[in-house]
Amino acid sequence: MENKKRSSASPSTTNKKESKGFCLMNHDLLQNILSRLPAASFASAACVSKAWNAACNRVLSRPKLSSAISLNPSPRVALQEVFGKVMSEPIRPHFAMASVGPGFHFKDVLQFMVEKLGSRTPIILSSVSGIFGRDALTHEFREVKWTNGNVDDEVSTYTGIVLNVGYVPGLKVEAIPLLQQKKTPQGSMIDKFVMDIKSYTSSMSGCTSPLAIIMIGDADVDQKPIIEKLDYAMSMETIIVGDERGQFVYKSGDVSRNVSSSLKCSPDAVALVFARDRDKAHGVGDIEFHFALSNGVTAIGPRFKAASVKVRNSESVTWLTAKREGQQEVLDGQHILDHINNEMENHTEYVDLYIGVTRLRNCSVGSDKPRLMTSLALHGVVGGDEEYLYVDGVGIRTGDYFQFYLSDPKTALPSCRNVSSTLRNLKLEWDTKSAHSTSAAPPSWRTFLGFPWQEYFAVGKSDVAIQA
Repeated sequence: MENKKRSSASPSTTNKKESKGFCLMNHDLLQNILSRLPAASFASAACVSKAWNAACNRVLSRPKLSSAISLNPSPRVALQEVFGKVMSEPIRPHFAMASVGPGFHFKDVLQFMVEKLGSRTPIILSSVSGIFGRDALTHEFREVKWTNGNVDDEVSTYTGIVLNVGYVPGLKVEAIPLLQQKKTPQGSMIDKFVMDIKSYTSSMSGCTSPLAIIMIGDADVDQKPIIEKLDYAMSMETIIVGDERGQFVYKSGDVSRNVSSSLKCSPDAVALVFARDRDKAHGVGDIEFHFALSNGVTAIGPRFKAASVKVRNSESVTWLTAKREGQQEVLDGQHILDHINNEMENHTEYVDLYIGVTRLRNCSVGSDKPRLMTSLALHGVVGGDEEYLYVDGVGIRTGDYFQFYLSDPKTALPSCRNVSSTLRNLKLEWDTKSAHSTSAAPPSWRTFLGFPWQEYFAVGKSDVAIQA
Protein backbone atom coordinates (compact mmCIF):
# COMPACT_ATOMS: atom_id res chain seq x y z
CA MET A 1 0.00 0.00 0.00
CA GLU A 2 1.13 3.54 -0.75
CA ASN A 3 1.73 5.70 2.29
CA LYS A 4 0.19 9.19 2.16
CA LYS A 5 1.85 12.12 3.94
CA ARG A 6 -0.08 13.66 6.77
CA SER A 7 0.37 17.04 8.37
CA SER A 8 2.20 16.74 11.65
CA ALA A 9 0.71 19.96 13.03
CA SER A 10 -1.60 19.39 15.97
CA PRO A 11 -4.97 21.21 16.31
CA SER A 12 -3.55 23.38 19.09
CA THR A 13 -0.62 24.42 16.88
CA THR A 14 -3.02 25.34 14.09
CA ASN A 15 -5.14 27.45 16.48
CA LYS A 16 -2.03 29.24 17.73
CA LYS A 17 -1.01 30.07 14.14
CA GLU A 18 -4.50 31.37 13.41
CA SER A 19 -4.43 33.40 16.61
CA LYS A 20 -1.07 34.89 15.64
CA GLY A 21 -2.55 35.79 12.28
CA PHE A 22 -5.36 37.75 13.92
CA CYS A 23 -2.91 39.40 16.31
CA LEU A 24 -0.81 40.58 13.37
CA MET A 25 -3.85 42.19 11.76
CA ASN A 26 -3.52 45.93 11.35
CA HIS A 27 -5.20 47.68 14.31
CA ASP A 28 -7.08 50.08 12.03
CA LEU A 29 -8.35 47.21 9.88
CA LEU A 30 -9.49 45.25 12.92
CA GLN A 31 -11.25 48.29 14.36
CA ASN A 32 -12.91 48.96 10.99
CA ILE A 33 -14.24 45.38 10.85
CA LEU A 34 -15.49 45.47 14.44
CA SER A 35 -17.27 48.79 13.88
CA ARG A 36 -19.43 47.13 11.20
CA LEU A 37 -20.70 44.31 13.41
CA PRO A 38 -24.23 44.19 14.89
CA ALA A 39 -24.45 44.58 18.66
CA ALA A 40 -24.65 40.84 19.49
CA SER A 41 -21.65 39.90 17.33
CA PHE A 42 -19.75 42.91 18.65
CA ALA A 43 -20.32 41.71 22.24
CA SER A 44 -18.97 38.27 21.32
CA ALA A 45 -15.94 39.78 19.59
CA ALA A 46 -15.07 41.74 22.74
CA CYS A 47 -14.62 38.40 24.54
CA VAL A 48 -12.12 36.91 22.05
CA SER A 49 -8.97 38.39 23.60
CA LYS A 50 -7.63 41.40 25.46
CA ALA A 51 -6.51 42.95 22.18
CA TRP A 52 -9.96 42.57 20.64
CA ASN A 53 -11.59 43.89 23.80
CA ALA A 54 -9.36 46.96 23.66
CA ALA A 55 -10.26 47.45 19.99
CA CYS A 56 -13.96 47.20 20.84
CA ASN A 57 -13.50 49.81 23.56
CA ARG A 58 -11.95 52.14 20.99
CA VAL A 59 -14.94 51.62 18.69
CA LEU A 60 -17.30 52.56 21.53
CA SER A 61 -15.22 55.34 23.04
CA ARG A 62 -18.06 57.89 22.77
CA PRO A 63 -21.62 58.05 24.11
CA LYS A 64 -24.17 56.71 21.67
CA LEU A 65 -27.94 56.77 21.26
CA SER A 66 -29.56 54.38 18.80
CA SER A 67 -33.19 55.10 17.90
CA ALA A 68 -35.83 53.77 15.50
CA ILE A 69 -39.58 53.92 14.89
CA SER A 70 -41.94 51.36 13.36
CA LEU A 71 -45.60 51.73 12.41
CA ASN A 72 -46.03 48.11 11.33
CA PRO A 73 -49.61 46.95 12.10
CA SER A 74 -48.26 43.78 13.74
CA PRO A 75 -46.95 44.55 17.26
CA ARG A 76 -44.52 41.63 17.12
CA VAL A 77 -43.13 42.67 13.73
CA ALA A 78 -42.90 46.30 14.84
CA LEU A 79 -40.84 45.25 17.85
CA GLN A 80 -38.54 43.13 15.69
CA GLU A 81 -38.06 46.00 13.24
CA VAL A 82 -37.01 48.59 15.82
CA PHE A 83 -34.75 46.17 17.67
CA GLY A 84 -33.23 44.99 14.39
CA LYS A 85 -32.38 48.60 13.58
CA VAL A 86 -31.05 49.85 16.95
CA MET A 87 -28.98 46.69 17.47
CA SER A 88 -27.60 46.61 13.90
CA GLU A 89 -24.50 48.55 14.99
CA PRO A 90 -22.08 48.21 17.92
CA ILE A 91 -23.67 49.35 21.17
CA ARG A 92 -23.61 48.23 24.81
CA PRO A 93 -27.09 49.00 26.20
CA HIS A 94 -26.87 50.99 29.42
CA PHE A 95 -30.58 51.90 29.33
CA ALA A 96 -33.61 51.66 27.07
CA MET A 97 -36.76 53.76 26.73
CA ALA A 98 -39.69 52.86 24.49
CA SER A 99 -42.93 54.70 23.72
CA VAL A 100 -45.83 52.76 22.23
CA GLY A 101 -49.32 53.28 20.87
CA PRO A 102 -52.56 51.81 22.26
CA GLY A 103 -52.22 48.61 20.19
CA PHE A 104 -49.42 47.20 22.37
CA HIS A 105 -49.66 45.12 25.53
CA PHE A 106 -47.15 46.35 28.12
CA LYS A 107 -46.38 42.89 29.51
CA ASP A 108 -45.51 41.42 26.10
CA VAL A 109 -43.35 44.38 25.07
CA LEU A 110 -41.45 44.49 28.37
CA GLN A 111 -40.77 40.75 28.25
CA PHE A 112 -39.48 41.07 24.67
CA MET A 113 -37.19 43.96 25.67
CA VAL A 114 -35.76 42.07 28.65
CA GLU A 115 -35.04 39.06 26.44
CA LYS A 116 -33.19 41.25 23.92
CA LEU A 117 -31.34 43.56 26.32
CA GLY A 118 -30.80 41.41 29.40
CA SER A 119 -32.22 41.59 32.90
CA ARG A 120 -29.63 44.09 34.14
CA THR A 121 -30.51 46.84 31.66
CA PRO A 122 -32.90 49.45 33.14
CA ILE A 123 -35.97 49.83 30.93
CA ILE A 124 -38.91 52.26 30.91
CA LEU A 125 -41.87 51.58 28.64
CA SER A 126 -44.65 54.17 28.34
CA SER A 127 -47.88 54.63 26.41
CA VAL A 128 -48.11 57.98 24.60
CA SER A 129 -50.53 59.97 22.43
CA GLY A 130 -48.08 60.25 19.54
CA ILE A 131 -44.58 59.34 18.36
CA PHE A 132 -42.09 60.46 15.74
CA GLY A 133 -38.67 59.35 14.62
CA ARG A 134 -36.68 57.75 11.79
CA ASP A 135 -38.33 54.65 10.32
CA ALA A 136 -36.47 51.39 10.99
CA LEU A 137 -36.81 50.21 7.37
CA THR A 138 -37.06 53.29 5.14
CA HIS A 139 -34.93 55.63 7.31
CA GLU A 140 -37.47 58.40 6.63
CA PHE A 141 -38.89 60.55 9.42
CA ARG A 142 -42.36 59.40 10.42
CA GLU A 143 -44.93 60.86 12.80
CA VAL A 144 -48.26 59.60 14.10
CA LYS A 145 -50.65 61.00 16.69
CA TRP A 146 -53.52 59.28 18.45
CA THR A 147 -56.28 61.52 19.82
CA ASN A 148 -59.27 60.16 21.74
CA GLY A 149 -58.89 56.76 20.18
CA ASN A 150 -58.55 58.17 16.65
CA VAL A 151 -55.51 57.82 14.45
CA ASP A 152 -54.08 60.12 11.78
CA ASP A 153 -55.63 59.53 8.36
CA GLU A 154 -52.28 58.69 6.79
CA VAL A 155 -51.55 55.85 9.21
CA SER A 156 -54.16 53.18 9.85
CA THR A 157 -52.46 51.58 12.85
CA TYR A 158 -52.44 51.82 16.63
CA THR A 159 -49.20 49.86 16.99
CA GLY A 160 -46.52 52.51 16.52
CA ILE A 161 -43.39 52.20 18.64
CA VAL A 162 -40.26 54.29 19.03
CA LEU A 163 -37.26 52.72 20.79
CA ASN A 164 -34.20 54.50 22.23
CA VAL A 165 -31.19 52.53 23.48
CA GLY A 166 -28.33 54.47 25.06
CA TYR A 167 -24.67 53.86 25.81
CA VAL A 168 -23.12 56.33 28.28
CA PRO A 169 -19.51 55.48 29.24
CA GLY A 170 -18.49 57.10 32.50
CA LEU A 171 -22.04 57.07 33.87
CA LYS A 172 -24.18 54.66 35.84
CA VAL A 173 -27.88 54.43 34.98
CA GLU A 174 -30.73 52.96 37.03
CA ALA A 175 -34.53 52.98 37.04
CA ILE A 176 -35.73 53.95 40.54
CA PRO A 177 -39.48 53.76 41.28
CA LEU A 178 -41.74 55.65 43.66
CA LEU A 179 -43.74 52.74 45.11
CA GLN A 180 -46.94 53.86 46.78
CA GLN A 181 -48.30 51.71 49.60
CA LYS A 182 -51.97 52.09 50.56
CA LYS A 183 -51.45 52.73 54.29
CA THR A 184 -48.40 54.99 53.91
CA PRO A 185 -48.81 58.78 53.47
CA GLN A 186 -47.78 60.01 50.05
CA GLY A 187 -45.38 62.55 51.59
CA SER A 188 -43.40 59.78 53.30
CA MET A 189 -43.17 57.75 50.09
CA ILE A 190 -42.01 60.81 48.13
CA ASP A 191 -39.29 61.41 50.73
CA LYS A 192 -38.19 57.77 50.37
CA PHE A 193 -38.18 58.10 46.58
CA VAL A 194 -35.93 61.16 46.74
CA MET A 195 -33.62 59.53 49.28
CA ASP A 196 -33.41 56.37 47.15
CA ILE A 197 -32.18 58.50 44.24
CA LYS A 198 -29.67 60.33 46.43
CA SER A 199 -28.45 57.07 47.99
CA TYR A 200 -27.97 55.38 44.62
CA THR A 201 -26.14 58.42 43.24
CA SER A 202 -23.89 58.60 46.27
CA SER A 203 -22.96 54.92 45.99
CA MET A 204 -22.01 55.38 42.32
CA SER A 205 -20.38 58.81 42.29
CA GLY A 206 -19.69 59.90 45.86
CA CYS A 207 -22.08 62.88 45.60
CA THR A 208 -25.83 62.91 46.23
CA SER A 209 -27.12 64.72 43.13
CA PRO A 210 -27.15 62.97 39.74
CA LEU A 211 -26.38 64.65 36.44
CA ALA A 212 -29.87 64.12 35.08
CA ILE A 213 -33.22 62.48 35.80
CA ILE A 214 -35.86 61.43 33.27
CA MET A 215 -39.09 60.78 35.17
CA ILE A 216 -42.40 59.31 34.03
CA GLY A 217 -45.37 59.88 36.34
CA ASP A 218 -48.71 58.10 36.59
CA ALA A 219 -51.45 60.22 34.99
CA ASP A 220 -53.82 59.42 37.89
CA VAL A 221 -51.39 60.74 40.53
CA ASP A 222 -50.60 64.40 41.21
CA GLN A 223 -46.91 64.69 40.28
CA LYS A 224 -46.39 68.29 41.40
CA PRO A 225 -45.40 67.44 45.01
CA ILE A 226 -42.89 64.93 43.63
CA ILE A 227 -41.37 67.47 41.26
CA GLU A 228 -41.14 70.08 44.01
CA LYS A 229 -39.31 67.65 46.31
CA LEU A 230 -36.86 66.72 43.54
CA ASP A 231 -36.25 70.38 42.75
CA TYR A 232 -35.63 71.05 46.44
CA ALA A 233 -33.36 68.05 47.05
CA MET A 234 -31.16 68.07 43.94
CA SER A 235 -28.41 70.52 43.09
CA MET A 236 -28.93 73.34 40.62
CA GLU A 237 -26.84 71.41 38.10
CA THR A 238 -29.19 68.41 38.01
CA ILE A 239 -31.48 68.49 34.97
CA ILE A 240 -34.90 66.91 35.50
CA VAL A 241 -37.31 66.31 32.61
CA GLY A 242 -40.18 63.94 31.94
CA ASP A 243 -43.86 63.28 31.45
CA GLU A 244 -46.28 63.71 34.37
CA ARG A 245 -49.29 62.27 32.52
CA GLY A 246 -47.99 58.86 31.58
CA GLN A 247 -48.92 55.21 31.70
CA PHE A 248 -45.85 53.07 32.14
CA VAL A 249 -44.10 49.92 33.25
CA TYR A 250 -40.42 49.60 34.09
CA LYS A 251 -37.63 47.13 34.74
CA SER A 252 -34.82 48.05 37.11
CA GLY A 253 -31.35 46.58 36.96
CA ASP A 254 -31.69 45.96 40.70
CA VAL A 255 -34.29 43.20 41.16
CA SER A 256 -35.27 44.50 44.61
CA ARG A 257 -36.67 47.69 43.03
CA ASN A 258 -39.07 45.86 40.72
CA VAL A 259 -42.77 45.44 41.47
CA SER A 260 -43.78 41.86 42.19
CA SER A 261 -47.01 40.14 43.17
CA SER A 262 -45.72 39.81 46.73
CA LEU A 263 -45.40 43.60 47.09
CA LYS A 264 -48.68 45.35 47.91
CA CYS A 265 -47.75 48.57 46.14
CA SER A 266 -47.87 50.25 42.75
CA PRO A 267 -45.49 52.73 41.10
CA ASP A 268 -46.67 56.35 41.13
CA ALA A 269 -43.59 57.36 39.13
CA VAL A 270 -40.26 56.01 37.94
CA ALA A 271 -37.01 57.92 37.47
CA LEU A 272 -34.20 57.02 35.09
CA VAL A 273 -31.20 58.32 37.02
CA PHE A 274 -27.86 59.24 35.37
CA ALA A 275 -24.99 59.39 37.90
CA ARG A 276 -21.26 59.79 37.36
CA ASP A 277 -19.21 56.62 37.75
CA ARG A 278 -16.34 57.33 40.12
CA ASP A 279 -14.66 54.11 38.91
CA LYS A 280 -14.81 54.99 35.23
CA ALA A 281 -11.94 53.79 33.05
CA HIS A 282 -8.96 56.04 32.40
CA GLY A 283 -9.40 58.19 29.31
CA VAL A 284 -13.20 58.21 29.39
CA GLY A 285 -14.47 61.77 29.04
CA ASP A 286 -17.22 63.57 30.94
CA ILE A 287 -20.80 63.74 29.70
CA GLU A 288 -22.85 66.92 30.02
CA PHE A 289 -26.64 67.25 29.84
CA HIS A 290 -28.41 70.30 28.46
CA PHE A 291 -32.09 71.04 27.88
CA ALA A 292 -34.09 73.58 25.91
CA LEU A 293 -37.69 74.43 26.70
CA SER A 294 -40.36 75.10 24.09
CA ASN A 295 -43.32 77.20 25.21
CA GLY A 296 -46.73 76.36 23.76
CA VAL A 297 -48.84 78.72 25.87
CA THR A 298 -49.41 82.49 26.03
CA ALA A 299 -50.21 84.48 29.19
CA ILE A 300 -53.46 86.40 28.96
CA GLY A 301 -55.31 88.85 31.19
CA PRO A 302 -54.44 90.21 34.65
CA ARG A 303 -53.08 88.35 37.65
CA PHE A 304 -55.49 87.03 40.26
CA LYS A 305 -55.14 86.11 43.93
CA ALA A 306 -56.97 83.05 45.27
CA ALA A 307 -59.56 84.19 47.82
CA SER A 308 -61.03 80.83 48.81
CA VAL A 309 -60.02 77.28 47.91
CA LYS A 310 -61.85 73.96 48.17
CA VAL A 311 -60.34 70.64 47.13
CA ARG A 312 -62.08 67.51 45.86
CA ASN A 313 -59.25 65.00 46.34
CA SER A 314 -61.35 62.11 45.03
CA GLU A 315 -61.68 63.89 41.68
CA SER A 316 -58.34 65.77 41.83
CA VAL A 317 -60.20 69.04 41.21
CA THR A 318 -59.88 72.43 42.96
CA TRP A 319 -62.75 74.92 43.40
CA LEU A 320 -61.74 78.53 43.95
CA THR A 321 -62.77 82.18 43.98
CA ALA A 322 -60.31 85.01 43.41
CA LYS A 323 -59.62 88.73 43.40
CA ARG A 324 -57.97 90.66 40.61
CA GLU A 325 -54.53 91.83 41.71
CA GLY A 326 -54.85 95.15 43.54
CA GLN A 327 -58.63 94.91 43.98
CA GLN A 328 -60.81 93.75 46.88
CA GLU A 329 -63.87 92.37 45.07
CA VAL A 330 -64.14 88.58 45.29
CA LEU A 331 -65.05 87.08 41.91
CA ASP A 332 -66.83 83.80 41.28
CA GLY A 333 -65.92 81.45 38.45
CA GLN A 334 -68.33 82.95 35.92
CA HIS A 335 -67.09 86.51 36.44
CA ILE A 336 -63.46 85.40 36.25
CA LEU A 337 -64.08 83.60 32.94
CA ASP A 338 -66.03 86.60 31.60
CA HIS A 339 -62.94 88.76 32.18
CA ILE A 340 -60.76 86.24 30.35
CA ASN A 341 -63.22 85.75 27.48
CA ASN A 342 -63.10 89.50 26.86
CA GLU A 343 -59.32 89.28 26.68
CA MET A 344 -59.59 86.30 24.29
CA GLU A 345 -61.67 88.04 21.62
CA ASN A 346 -58.90 87.51 19.08
CA HIS A 347 -58.13 83.99 20.28
CA THR A 348 -61.53 82.30 20.22
CA GLU A 349 -60.19 79.41 18.15
CA TYR A 350 -58.11 78.18 21.11
CA VAL A 351 -59.92 75.88 23.49
CA ASP A 352 -57.22 74.79 25.97
CA LEU A 353 -57.15 77.19 28.92
CA TYR A 354 -54.93 76.97 32.02
CA ILE A 355 -54.07 78.90 35.13
CA GLY A 356 -50.42 79.21 36.06
CA VAL A 357 -50.14 79.27 39.87
CA THR A 358 -47.04 80.78 41.44
CA ARG A 359 -46.45 78.75 44.58
CA LEU A 360 -44.11 79.70 47.42
CA ARG A 361 -43.78 76.71 49.70
CA ASN A 362 -41.62 75.43 52.54
CA CYS A 363 -40.08 72.19 51.35
CA SER A 364 -37.98 69.53 53.08
CA VAL A 365 -37.01 65.87 52.77
CA GLY A 366 -36.94 63.71 55.87
CA SER A 367 -35.43 65.59 58.79
CA ASP A 368 -33.94 68.38 56.64
CA LYS A 369 -34.57 71.98 57.64
CA PRO A 370 -37.43 73.40 55.49
CA ARG A 371 -36.49 75.87 52.78
CA LEU A 372 -38.71 78.17 50.69
CA MET A 373 -39.13 77.09 47.06
CA THR A 374 -40.88 78.92 44.22
CA SER A 375 -42.62 77.03 41.42
CA LEU A 376 -45.00 77.74 38.56
CA ALA A 377 -47.66 75.02 38.18
CA LEU A 378 -50.15 74.87 35.31
CA HIS A 379 -53.69 73.61 36.00
CA GLY A 380 -56.21 72.95 33.25
CA VAL A 381 -59.42 74.97 33.52
CA VAL A 382 -62.48 72.70 33.74
CA GLY A 383 -65.13 75.44 33.87
CA GLY A 384 -66.83 77.98 36.09
CA ASP A 385 -70.22 79.00 37.46
CA GLU A 386 -71.76 81.57 39.81
CA GLU A 387 -69.91 80.01 42.74
CA TYR A 388 -66.48 78.74 41.74
CA LEU A 389 -63.80 78.40 39.10
CA TYR A 390 -62.95 74.71 38.64
CA VAL A 391 -59.43 73.57 37.72
CA ASP A 392 -57.63 70.25 37.46
CA GLY A 393 -55.23 69.18 40.19
CA VAL A 394 -54.65 70.10 43.79
CA GLY A 395 -52.06 72.01 45.80
CA ILE A 396 -53.45 75.55 45.36
CA ARG A 397 -53.76 77.59 48.55
CA THR A 398 -55.59 80.75 49.56
CA GLY A 399 -53.34 83.71 48.80
CA ASP A 400 -51.60 82.07 45.81
CA TYR A 401 -51.30 84.29 42.73
CA PHE A 402 -52.19 82.96 39.30
CA GLN A 403 -52.56 84.06 35.71
CA PHE A 404 -54.44 82.55 32.79
CA TYR A 405 -52.63 80.89 29.89
CA LEU A 406 -54.00 79.58 26.62
CA SER A 407 -52.52 77.06 24.21
CA ASP A 408 -51.20 79.00 21.25
CA PRO A 409 -49.77 77.42 18.06
CA LYS A 410 -48.51 80.86 16.99
CA THR A 411 -46.34 80.91 20.11
CA ALA A 412 -45.38 77.24 19.91
CA LEU A 413 -43.95 77.37 16.38
CA PRO A 414 -41.34 80.12 16.91
CA SER A 415 -40.62 78.64 20.35
CA CYS A 416 -39.79 75.31 18.69
CA ARG A 417 -37.55 77.16 16.26
CA ASN A 418 -35.75 78.76 19.20
CA VAL A 419 -35.19 75.33 20.74
CA SER A 420 -33.81 74.04 17.44
CA SER A 421 -31.55 77.09 17.17
CA THR A 422 -30.32 76.67 20.75
CA LEU A 423 -29.37 73.04 20.21
CA ARG A 424 -27.81 73.79 16.82
CA ASN A 425 -25.65 76.54 18.37
CA LEU A 426 -24.67 74.15 21.15
CA LYS A 427 -23.49 71.62 18.58
CA LEU A 428 -21.58 74.33 16.68
CA GLU A 429 -19.90 75.36 19.92
CA TRP A 430 -18.81 71.78 20.58
CA ASP A 431 -17.59 71.33 17.00
CA THR A 432 -15.54 74.52 17.32
CA LYS A 433 -13.95 73.31 20.55
CA SER A 434 -13.13 69.99 18.89
CA ALA A 435 -11.59 71.70 15.85
CA HIS A 436 -9.36 73.92 18.03
CA SER A 437 -8.34 71.13 20.41
CA THR A 438 -4.54 70.97 20.74
CA SER A 439 -4.58 67.60 22.47
CA ALA A 440 -3.28 64.54 20.66
CA ALA A 441 -6.32 62.66 21.90
CA PRO A 442 -9.53 62.63 19.83
CA PRO A 443 -11.78 65.67 20.42
CA SER A 444 -14.02 65.14 23.43
CA TRP A 445 -16.99 67.34 22.48
CA ARG A 446 -19.79 65.43 20.78
CA THR A 447 -23.57 65.65 20.48
CA PHE A 448 -24.98 62.31 21.47
CA LEU A 449 -28.64 62.24 22.46
CA GLY A 450 -31.89 64.12 22.58
CA PHE A 451 -35.35 63.24 23.87
CA PRO A 452 -38.41 65.23 22.74
CA TRP A 453 -41.36 65.55 25.12
CA GLN A 454 -44.83 66.69 24.11
CA GLU A 455 -46.40 66.83 27.59
CA TYR A 456 -43.62 67.48 30.01
CA PHE A 457 -42.10 69.15 32.98
CA ALA A 458 -38.55 70.48 33.13
CA VAL A 459 -36.33 71.60 35.99
CA GLY A 460 -32.72 72.67 35.65
CA LYS A 461 -30.33 75.54 36.42
CA SER A 462 -33.22 77.78 37.44
CA ASP A 463 -34.85 78.99 40.63
CA VAL A 464 -38.28 78.18 39.25
CA ALA A 465 -39.66 74.72 38.56
CA ILE A 466 -41.94 74.65 35.55
CA GLN A 467 -44.64 72.00 35.76
CA ALA A 468 -47.03 71.47 32.85
